[in-house]
Amino acid sequence: MSYTIDDGMRLQNLFWENSESQMNHSIFGDVLAFHVMYKKNKYLYPLVIFYGVNNHNQTIMFVAALVTNEIEETCIWSLEQFHYAMKGKVLCSTITNGDVAMKNAIRRVFFNSFHRLCV
Repeated sequence: MSYTIDDGMRLQNLFWENSESQMNHSIFGDVLAFHVMYKKNKYLYPLVIFYGVNNHNQTIMFVAALVTNEIEETCIWSLEQFHYAMKGKVLCSTITNGDVAMKNAIRRVFFNSFHRLCV
């Protein structure tokens, strides 16, 4: 788990994973998809879910992050935390929506990964 705080010492971003998510990612993490659920929690912050698909075609969650905004710097922070938590495993492809900030962040953090848009 990692987090950032703002100048007022308030929680800004929160990222968490566990050993099961690390194991699942080591086996099934060649392709990463993530989705942002907008303000559906009591803090009204975007919740970012990083997930993949296992060998039974079931969706498996790798990690989650609660962030205050979706600017490029926040996206970079989230992807860097993911990369560190998953022990630097190289991704083949990353699937997202067409968000420009996330697209730019993927280019900077996962520069060897193919970026694909979800259907």
